[in-house]
Amino acid sequence: METQELNLNTVIENEPRYLIPEDTYDYDHPEVIHYTDYFMQEAAKLNVFVNINATIQAHRSLIAAQTMATAWYDFAKYVPSFITKAVAMTDDPERQHHLIQIAYDELGGQDKNFIHSNLFLEAIEKTSVPLIHISSSSSIKDVLNWLDKTLTETKTQSGIVGLLLSFEIIAEENIETLFNGLCYTDKCDEILSKTPFFKIHRADETEHIRHSVANFLRFCQTEKDRQDFKASFDMGVEYWQRFWDQIARLINLEVDAQKSA
Repeated sequence: METQELNLNTVIENEPRYLIPEDTYDYDHPEVIHYTDYFMQEAAKLNVFVNINATIQAHRSLIAAQTMATAWYDFAKYVPSFITKAVAMTDDPERQHHLIQIAYDELGGQDKNFIHSNLFLEAIEKTSVPLIHISSSSSIKDVLNWLDKTLTETKTQSGIVGLLLSFEIIAEENIETLFNGLCYTDKCDEILSKTPFFKIHRADETEHIRHSVANFLRFCQTEKDRQDFKASFDMGVEYWQRFWDQIARLINLEVDAQKSA
């Protein structure tokens, strides 16, 4: 445990952190700054978080937190498989090298103790939020299947890069929405904030975004590349809207089922 804590402190204190050495598209590069802002504004147009935020506020409870946790865990396990599948659909080793880095990070990097899905289970255990069997016939896997189909139907290398950036562009808001949904009592806030899962994600999501914007700048330089990129990026942002709307729907269903029991 002491070794894990030492490694965690190393991860979150070395700022700015880079997934791999970067000598071109660093945090201060004007195009990185410009396009990060541009793609965040594009993603914001869909108001992805409207329904889930209203649902969390209306149904702050253990059953809502359990539903959120169960859906997120399914997603967390899916993330590395999705990214590696996307990378396998590209054919340039340099592109693959850059695209695979976030999957490697999700799987703990050089330390299996930092596999993100496992850290998530440890985090919810500390607040006594066990995973549950969703009583509805629907699940978050319906939305994950939609994303998987979207990836399979992506025909260009630039489109794949676009889909992967959309996967990260609102990562900071995603983590805070997850945190808010899991905090079903006031005391959860401090407990969850101290967990490795949230410490790492609050420190690292900025780098995942920068790295993904750098991939756009590095590999999508023609007008056609950027058109293909943007079309897939927009599909990916739609995924996030579907994802959070589905979780809001599942929370409402589970709350209603509990009231009827």
